[in-house]
Amino acid sequence: MKKINWGIVGAGRIAASFTEALKTSQDSVCYAVASRNGQRGQEFAQKWGFTKVYTDYDSLFADEAVDAVYIATPHMNHAALSIAALKAGKAVLCEKAATVNARELQDVYQVVSETNGLYVEALWTKFNPTFRKALEWVSAGRIGKLKAIYADFCIARTADPVYSDPEYPMNRLYDINLAGGALLDVGIYPVTAALSLVEAAALNPDDEKSLYPDKIEAVARMTETGVDAFDSISLKIGDVVANLTCSIDTECGSVLKEARIVGTEGTIILPYFWMAQEAQLISNQESVVEDFSHPFAVNGYEYEIEEFCNCMKTREAGLLIKESMLHTHSQSLRVIRVLDAIRSKIGLVYPFEDSGYVIKEETQSPVEVAGKGVRSKPNEITVYTDGGCSGNPGPGGWGCVILADKVEYTVSGGEALTTNNRMELSAAIAALSAIDQNPEWRKQAITVHIDSQYVKNGITSWIRSWKKNGWKNSEKQPVKNRDLWEILDELNAKLNVNWKWVKGHSGNKYNDLCDSLATKEAAKYSR
Repeated sequence: MKKINWGIVGAGRIAASFTEALKTSQDSVCYAVASRNGQRGQEFAQKWGFTKVYTDYDSLFADEAVDAVYIATPHMNHAALSIAALKAGKAVLCEKAATVNARELQDVYQVVSETNGLYVEALWTKFNPTFRKALEWVSAGRIGKLKAIYADFCIARTADPVYSDPEYPMNRLYDINLAGGALLDVGIYPVTAALSLVEAAALNPDDEKSLYPDKIEAVARMTETGVDAFDSISLKIGDVVANLTCSIDTECGSVLKEARIVGTEGTIILPYFWMAQEAQLISNQESVVEDFSHPFAVNGYEYEIEEFCNCMKTREAGLLIKESMLHTHSQSLRVIRVLDAIRSKIGLVYPFEDSGYVIKEETQSPVEVAGKGVRSKPNEITVYTDGGCSGNPGPGGWGCVILADKVEYTVSGGEALTTNNRMELSAAIAALSAIDQNPEWRKQAITVHIDSQYVKNGITSWIRSWKKNGWKNSEKQPVKNRDLWEILDELNAKLNVNWKWVKGHSGNKYNDLCDSLATKEAAKYSR
């Protein structure tokens, strides 16, 4: 295999750490770097021996000599840059978090599917030999049945700028416009660790539904800039409970930088678990059963580079894989979905993401439709929604139409593994979120036409009893899809909404359009 010409997108500290390891890769060439700060790009290229320097990212993507790119910019533009690179025919290794939210990641995956490209989230923990040894121990039952996970990643940083650059007036960790905060930067590691360990312990690791938390709780201390400084997170996944913390303003040496993985017959200790170089397996009698040590050859980035190069070799050999089996697309998506749910709990929305729901398309002005079409009245907004999935659970999609200001808008989305009811709820949430984001729209009366009795009855009637009974249904069982019901309930309380049931597949123009949108979204994940 010929050596891989790498293009580095961004010339900051993470890019430098990555490049330090890249220089030792026998399969790689440090070919090009792109930085919007020309001086920083030139200095980076000179230090690390890059041949080409670009002052804009698109020029690097257009360079036909570039085989693979490593995206090392702040979180907020990971999705856009990944999509641009994939469309330019580049293999992509994108620094964590892969995207800011699950909707963005699904958009990236759509382009991966369309281009047959290679895309991997550079979440270095998943490629770390010591962390993988811990997964092996759990999978082999060395600690018995997994019961609890404790993982902390707490650091203390100030808001002072890191660079003398007007583009970065403060430390990116504190900048809400750069998707700063503790959760996406350091909290992703304990969340990833917990989900990975549960998957390793699962009797059926292909059962995606059983690997997603049954319950997610979180509280946070916020900064003056609007981002989260300290998060305390609790996940319940089957019988396993994970207690996790992350911080950018609190530190006490190594004490809050460890993972403890507790089973019925023993415990695994991972100091500095996200970049672990040693692990201990301890019995319930506190004796050391096994020690594992694997010091870094360079700085820990070498393992993700090695795996990515192996994926490139596999593709060159004729097998067009699109992901690494050490950190799959479904695993990345599961993590970002949990991060989305945590941010919902702590009330953190980045200004540029509009709560994760964006009106994607503006079509023709709506006209009166003979029979069953409905036109929005002055000072009233009409909404249609629909959702569904193939397999239940399976790949799913949702769609909605908003008729407002004499204009027809459509919104749609989907997930790789979900249920019909979750997609119906997601459609309603998307429509009301879009309305809530428009100051003029949120003042108006809203009529939602929905063909799901589950959603219509749930939001107008059942939910009052659920909340009164501590989110238990009439059979004293936990209410399913509570995370989505809570979001919908909040939106419904803020807005003037009238809910109407409409029969599905009955010739209603807008219900049929919603169904079509949902079906197209679900098809993106049916592969």
